Amino acid sequence: MSPPRPRLFLSLVIGHCLSGMLPAAFAQRYILKDNTALIAAEVTLGSGALIQQVAIPGGGSFERRYPLADIARLDFPEPEALDEAEKLITAGSGEDALKLIEPIYRQFAPFAKVPGSHWPLAAQLRLQALLLDTDNSAISSAARELMQSGLGPDVTGTAKLALAQLDARAGKEALANVMLDQIVREATPAVQARAWLLRGDLAAARAAHFEALECYLRVPAFFGTLDELMPAALLGAARAYRGYGDTSRAERSALDLIDTYPTTLQATQAKKEFNL
Repeated sequence: MSPPRPRLFLSLVIGHCLSGMLPAAFAQRYILKDNTALIAAEVTLGSGALIQQVAIPGGGSFERRYPLADIARLDFPEPEALDEAEKLITAGSGEDALKLIEPIYRQFAPFAKVPGSHWPLAAQLRLQALLLDTDNSAISSAARELMQSGLGPDVTGTAKLALAQLDARAGKEALANVMLDQIVREATPAVQARAWLLRGDLAAARAAHFEALECYLRVPAFFGTLDELMPAALLGAARAYRGYGDTSRAERSALDLIDTYPTTLQATQAKKEFNL
């Protein structure tokens, strides 16, 4: 590859340096349909509009309103708190995760369907955090909000899976399986993989250990790139092996979980359950 032309290279370097020097607020912009860029720190959210205070020469000011319907996209960097919240959820700390998620969830709620909004991710993480607790009413409300959001099959699938989990908690396995059948046919791979984990849990609850093992092993076999789901699959597999008496494989699966994913909730559970 030939080296970049000096002028282009210099422009890239200057642009990178300047972007690193800009305050974070200047990276948060609302881009309107006419390509006007509004700096977030210079407007406030009103009823159905962004409001900008415009100074009048000689003193005073007036309000300029920009309808929310005129926003084409958001130019906001992804909040670091969402990444931290995801780690807390993986570790089983739903309450701590919610403290990070809730402000972002509320901030972007008026722009849920606007391209560049971080509401879809925040809302899905919020639902995952709620599922770590026992407030079924809050879980159901969050799931139905996502179902009605019109944000596509990935978001809808996440919501359906949460409702299936609520049915499973209530002992309504038949209802849960109806939802899971729909998910594995129609949802995106990430949601399908979670559906197989729940199917494994349902089978394990019936002491159907071979069936449970088959469900759990589908995750590494067919969804191996979804590393965040491997701890649950490994723990489920370890329990299933132990359930039908294969203690050697059960211990190997538990050790693999502890060695590879040591900071997860599943690793902590495996240590206790398998005395490792």
